Amino acid sequence: AFASTQEKVVEITISNPSTTDRTNEITEITSDAITKLKGETFIISDNTGSQVPYQITYDNKIIFPVSVKGGENVTYKITPGTPEAFKTIACGKQYPERVDDIAWENDRIAFRTYGPALQASGEKAYGYDVWAKRVPGLVVAGRYRKELKEGITYHNDNGNGCDFYKVGPTLGAGTAALLVNDSIAYPYCYKNYEVLDNGPLRFTVKLTYNPITIKGDLSVVETRILSLDAGSQFNRVTVSYAGLLE
Repeated sequence: AFASTQEKVVEITISNPSTTDRTNEITEITSDAITKLKGETFIISDNTGSQVPYQITYDNKIIFPVSVKGGENVTYKITPGTPEAFKTIACGKQYPERVDDIAWENDRIAFRTYGPALQASGEKAYGYDVWAKRVPGLVVAGRYRKELKEGITYHNDNGNGCDFYKVGPTLGAGTAALLVNDSIAYPYCYKNYEVLDNGPLRFTVKLTYNPITIKGDLSVVETRILSLDAGSQFNRVTVSYAGLLE
C-alpha cells in the first residue's frame, strides 16, 4: 500500500529566477499534471509538509499560492487525500437588490460592474468601479447590507475602507471600449452573466453585452471573461467581439 501511494505522488517545482522574493502568489498548472491520481481527492503540501489551499478552475487548471525566495526553487507535493477546508479569499456575486451590480473582491481590493436594472434606470455608468479595502476579510456583502438596510453609506470609510470613486459616464478602472474614428463606443451595462469560478482563490465571471451599432450597420456583441485572484490588485480580462468584421 505504501508503494502504491508513493507512485501517486506528483512533485511540482516552482523556480524564481528573479532577485525578488515572491510570497503567496497564485500559480497554475493543468489538471493533466495529476492524471496518475486517477480522480482521487488530493492534498497539496509545501516543502515544510504544510497543506496549501488550492482551487480547480472552470478551465481545468489547478491554482494554488506559492512562496519562493529570489533565486531559489521550492517543490510542492500533490498526494491523494482529503484536503482541509479552505478559507475563501476571492469571490463575488450579483446583487439584484442593488440594480443588478456584480461585485467581487479578494483580500486586497474590490470591484463592481453594472447590470440591466441600472441601464433601465437611464443612469450612465460604463466602467468598473473600485472599492478600497484596508482589511483582508470579505466586506462587499456587508457594505451593501448596511447601505440598503441601515442607510450607512459605503462612500464613507466606516472602518474597512470605502468606495472613493464615482464611475459615471466614464470607463472607470480599466474597462475596454472600441474606438470608432475619433469617438469611443462606450459599452453600457452587461446583459447576461455567468459566474465560472467563485473561490476560494479565484473569482471568474463571463459577461455578455447588448449589441451596439458600429459605423451605422455593424451589430457588435462584446463578451468579457474577468478574473481576480487572491493577493492581486488587478483583474485579468479577456475581451472578444462578435460581428466586428464586415
